[in-house]
Amino acid sequence: MTSKFCFRGLDIAVEYDYQPEEPMVRYYKDGSGYPGCPESVEINAVLLGDYDITELCEEIMDKIEDRLYEFRNNAPDDEI
Repeated sequence: MTSKFCFRGLDIAVEYDYQPEEPMVRYYKDGSGYPGCPESVEINAVLLGDYDITELCEEIMDKIEDRLYEFRNNAPDDEI
């Protein structure tokens, strides 16, 4: 997936893999259950125009990831 948004005044594109949240299941009919898992993203590339700036962003990757979660949770489906 690729999402484009403004980060620290720069229009960037982030290429990433997204895993949606999976809800917990207390008990299946066989007595087992599933603890669920939170949503997650794995950033593959950060692009500024045609330039891959991923290596330059290593120290702020957590902040980009937080911004990506915020963007995904607030953007209309057609913008993601």
